[in-house]
Amino acid sequence: MYDLKKKNPIIFKDQKIYHAVDKINKSKIKTLFVVDKKNKLLGSISSGDIRRSITNKIDSNQNVQQIMFKKPKYFLKKQKIKISNDLICIPIVNKKKQIIDFQYNQIVTKEKKNTVFLMAGGKGKRLLPLTKKTPKPLLKIKGVPIIEKIILNFKKQGFKNFLISVNYLGHKIKKYLGDGKKLKVNISYIDEKKYLGTAGSLSLINLNKSIFPIIVTNSDLISEIDYYNLILYHTTKNSELTICAKNKIFQMPYGEIFQINEKVRNIIEKPTIHHLVNAGVYVINKSILKNLEKNEKLMMNVLINRQLKKNKKVYSYPVYENWIDIGNKTDFYNYR
Repeated sequence: MYDLKKKNPIIFKDQKIYHAVDKINKSKIKTLFVVDKKNKLLGSISSGDIRRSITNKIDSNQNVQQIMFKKPKYFLKKQKIKISNDLICIPIVNKKKQIIDFQYNQIVTKEKKNTVFLMAGGKGKRLLPLTKKTPKPLLKIKGVPIIEKIILNFKKQGFKNFLISVNYLGHKIKKYLGDGKKLKVNISYIDEKKYLGTAGSLSLINLNKSIFPIIVTNSDLISEIDYYNLILYHTTKNSELTICAKNKIFQMPYGEIFQINEKVRNIIEKPTIHHLVNAGVYVINKSILKNLEKNEKLMMNVLINRQLKKNKKVYSYPVYENWIDIGNKTDFYNYR
């Protein structure tokens, strides 16, 4: 029988969803197999199952059985094993359906040609005086500039083509990163002649030299998002613009009253409220950028709302992975 004490993709049926999130965050294969105390295979949990639980606002304190897939693939012990390319890991079981081992596909990071667009033109006013002489993307987290950490994370996942928009102290960013050779990636730049907001610089992209769909991200976000899976989700949904959404949970400090025409129907003491918030990471098709006015100051929320009015296909992508917005001093010092 498989040694449950080993580091493995197993989770017990009575463990909580937040335990599954933690294990999947630390896992390379992004899949867990649910078992009972006798190690009998009951189901599986993928990153997609976690995302659906966020969308459906399922309490992370619920047991993992609430979100698991109940008919996972497996091999019997004496069965000839041939694992397909779309599966990274599959359990091997005995006649009692107890897991005795796992068969793994070799995890190969393939190069992804999609352009990654980093917005690095902001002034970082909330981080003054730290940003008085240093642009926010070059502030160091554990000894490494934020923007370098972002690029290295993309590189680890196979992305090598970067386009960076710069404005405030942009010459320092260009001097530090250069053309990307020292990081073994390709970097080119867009120079904003004036501040263009959070989306205006997208109008300056050379559509013929960029590889779509492009990933667009702020340059002050440290995250462990699976970007390949993000693009796969975007294309599978036939989306034209996909917004990464982080689930934020707020504890209301008061009792919330529910009423109809001033007649109280219910009161819930200090309810927990779930909100999906914009995580500052997007996947965008060329069709969205074709008609942008050059050098127009444009905020991302305005751009998105314009697409919705045009009935463009806009989807959200729930993010369960670690995600930190280093936009203010508190977050910067906590993470540094």
